[in-house]
Amino acid sequence: MGKYHHGDVRNVLLQQAENILTEEGPSGLSLRRLARLTGVSEAAPYRHFDGKDGILAAVAIDAFERFAERLENVAANIKKHEERIMALGAAYVHFAVDFPQHFRLIFGRERPPLDQYPELREAADNAFDVLQRAVTSVDRRADMTLNEAATAYNRALAAWSRAHGIAMLVIDGMIVPPADQELDDFVLGLLAEDLTAPDNT
Repeated sequence: MGKYHHGDVRNVLLQQAENILTEEGPSGLSLRRLARLTGVSEAAPYRHFDGKDGILAAVAIDAFERFAERLENVAANIKKHEERIMALGAAYVHFAVDFPQHFRLIFGRERPPLDQYPELREAADNAFDVLQRAVTSVDRRADMTLNEAATAYNRALAAWSRAHGIAMLVIDGMIVPPADQELDDFVLGLLAEDLTAPDNT
């Protein structure tokens, strides 16, 4: 391992994996390539990760944590319910635009199976819990009825679906914000249209 102490190798590999993901997406990652780019032996990455999925899981955990932190910071500063939902939607889309490859990793087919990586499942669940608490204004409680829990879940899921759809359309270039409009204003306008649309049922 030469130039790195044992404890540094994992962090160096993760940083290089982050770089590759940002520039090329998950398909550009392999442990052999990481070893070559970081100057460690081909065996070294396997002492820290159980293959490509292992390092993708580690990168995804970090991405989920940053994503959850961004949502939580927004939710903590806005008291009015509708304004909070809209601000969370804008923050959701902004994260996707700032980190498109990370966004695709944590929500796409390249993400390692959650049931094989408990820490990844925990990070994913925590991100959704942040959204659920912010949208419903309640924490999941042990004494919640099944109906209360289902309602909270469905409201969070609906908010997530709206924001996710906009995020994917934006990062895939299917919709483009006007040149004279800030991204947040554009997203807030779309969410406002959705929230104020008449109910014809």
